[in-house]
Amino acid sequence: MALQGHFFEDILSLVPAEIIVADAEYRYLYANPSAVPDQHLREWMIGKTNEEFCQYSGRPAAQARARRMVFEKARRTRRVVEWAESAMDAEGVVQHFMHRVYPVFDESGQLQQVIIYAVRITETKEFEEKVRVSEKRYRDLFNHSQALICTHDMGGKLLTVNPATCKVLGYESSEMLGRSIAEFVPEKHRPKFEAEYLKAIRESVNAVSGEFCVLSKTGEEIYLLYKNYRKEEPGSEPYVIGFSQDITDRIKMERELRLTKQLTDEIAKAKESFLAHMSHEIRTPMNGILGIASLLNKTRLDPQQRNYLQLIQESANNLLVIVNDILDLEKIVAGKLQLERIPFKIVDKIATTIQSFIYRAEEKELGLIFQNSIPADLVVEGDPYRLSQVLNNILSNALKFTNEGHITIYTLIREHNEEEVIVEITVQDTGIGIGKEQLRTIFEPFEQADATISRKYGGTGLGLTICKNMIEMQNGELLVQSEEGKGSAFTIRVPYLISIEAMQENEASQEIDYKSLGPRKVLVAEDVELNQYLARHILESWDFEVEIVNNGREALEALDKSSFDCILMDVQMPEMDGIEATQRIRKLPDPVLSNIPIIALTANALKGDSEKYLAAGMTDYLAKPFDEARLFRVISRNLTRLQNPVGSASTIAAAFAHNNNNSNSSNMTAGNARLYDLSMVQSVSGGDEGFIRKMVALFIETVPQNLQDLKRALEEENWEQVGKTAHKLKSTIDSMGIKSIRQEIRAVETNARQKESLDQVPSLVATIDSVIQECIGQLQLEVIK
Repeated sequence: MALQGHFFEDILSLVPAEIIVADAEYRYLYANPSAVPDQHLREWMIGKTNEEFCQYSGRPAAQARARRMVFEKARRTRRVVEWAESAMDAEGVVQHFMHRVYPVFDESGQLQQVIIYAVRITETKEFEEKVRVSEKRYRDLFNHSQALICTHDMGGKLLTVNPATCKVLGYESSEMLGRSIAEFVPEKHRPKFEAEYLKAIRESVNAVSGEFCVLSKTGEEIYLLYKNYRKEEPGSEPYVIGFSQDITDRIKMERELRLTKQLTDEIAKAKESFLAHMSHEIRTPMNGILGIASLLNKTRLDPQQRNYLQLIQESANNLLVIVNDILDLEKIVAGKLQLERIPFKIVDKIATTIQSFIYRAEEKELGLIFQNSIPADLVVEGDPYRLSQVLNNILSNALKFTNEGHITIYTLIREHNEEEVIVEITVQDTGIGIGKEQLRTIFEPFEQADATISRKYGGTGLGLTICKNMIEMQNGELLVQSEEGKGSAFTIRVPYLISIEAMQENEASQEIDYKSLGPRKVLVAEDVELNQYLARHILESWDFEVEIVNNGREALEALDKSSFDCILMDVQMPEMDGIEATQRIRKLPDPVLSNIPIIALTANALKGDSEKYLAAGMTDYLAKPFDEARLFRVISRNLTRLQNPVGSASTIAAAFAHNNNNSNSSNMTAGNARLYDLSMVQSVSGGDEGFIRKMVALFIETVPQNLQDLKRALEEENWEQVGKTAHKLKSTIDSMGIKSIRQEIRAVETNARQKESLDQVPSLVATIDSVIQECIGQLQLEVIK
């Protein structure tokens, strides 16, 4: 027995746990070395009570009382009792222990002894503390985050919600937990929620993001931007943790912006429609006034009558200027004003503009002096019409505000290099001048130097605003220097590219033979009686047969009964307007009738109108009010396109003789339907017919491929390539003198590069293709043979 006792004692001594045995009075009977390492203390404590041991070993009295309470609890409950205890070791490090007290009873139920053992749990305790701190941090993040955080199962049932979610939706957490998210989604959004979110999150292995709408407790719709993650952990069902942000204010703002944009677009359309209608309503009677005045001017008048007629014409033209100013300002503001880029002799353009003011200057007994320092033969590329418009406005102001003295126009080249010149034009007068304060606002719209000026001199105050904008659009500047009572000096500076091409003779400067087209039959669709009379009088003076109808429906009926060489179609008419009538004509089964030239007569002058008419099937257009020369040119241009200029030997011989002529004229007479003009090629050929033939052959050989490239790029909507190819064709078309499509090829290049009005490009390309193919046919028959 003694041997067995030593055996068990050795085992208890080696066990890595504290083992203590006490009797029913809590007196120590045994303690192993793990419990009390000090042997002398271990031997001393045998027979001592718990309180005596704690006092002797210097442990707190509170610890002794705690142990006694656990001991008594084990005695009373007859069950094992656990408690945790912390104590400082010899090195001053706090150690944590888990104690268990086992009460041992005899057969009569009397407590015999208590077995106490303890295990050191310091590492476990430290790990639990770290976990607790970490959990607290995440709990704080969950509770205090401004983001809406929740978790839900794969069916959409809410497992947790953070306070931010409750605050935004107005619910208590207890009112949300256990409910399906779908219950908080408006009825109209539930199908989308089920299809786009729940189905996606079930099938997704990562995350799903997007936005959806939920209802608050008060029924308010709240929009959330979310990104939710599916989580899967071993041994548990997958769940979703979701993060959302309230974007209701943003959604409302976007709706308001869309509504505002819609209203802005509607206002812009209404304004454009108003301007178009006002332009039409003003220009239509103005066309009649100016037309009848022009006819009246051809009759015999006495000096007083002629003076009255001049006053009528001047007043009508002034009114037309005001209308044009308003329309030009609207185009500039809308960014729709397009600039030409064509070669012109700048000195000729300036001189022509000044010449139109000589009579007015003589009437006021003012000197009009032109001091030019620009070479007379300088040809530049730019917009001569806008330059003339600006110069016209400034000269008009100078004449208006100058009552004595003179007006001097100075022109010079301010800077130049091999490719570009900066042209400077200064208009200096000796008029009323402008005060320093007024100079600050002189270029503002509807502003004039003094309120009395408008009453005394008239005008809208738009002219200088438009001038400044037009010059700045050409990368130039408009400057002013003025002193009240001493006059003003307005200076225009515009950069221009130097053109290596000779300027083509202006079409307007030619003498026109109005009977060169021979007898023709023309249908005029016009609802204004005055304009009907004007059109009939002009056309019949050319030996044309004229039939007048009042609207598009009557035009269709007339076309069904008789044949015509062309149709002059007013755009705005009752019952059926010109656009609808044109579209119906183009759908007629008879190819002769469906291809008849239709020229739009329009009083609308906004950008996009002409493109709209051409897209509707009209062949050309003419803006009202028009003069006899402009009407003749547009009719001539369209009638000669339909003529077959080839066929007879005499025609071919005449054409080739014309090509061998070294004449400087670059324009054909109105009766010649040739689509090309080889004047430029002739000018550089030095009389070498082989060179001319070679140039024509290269044109015929290369241009069809360029056209194919253009059409292919158009089909692919490769606008950059469309612009490049059009630019390449432009110089070729200009070199061959194909005037009828000069504007079309430039429009294709500009629209493609700026990505504007792209819907118009296909019809423009089709026109270019058609004209070039016909031109190639002419060149093959007339030049190459």
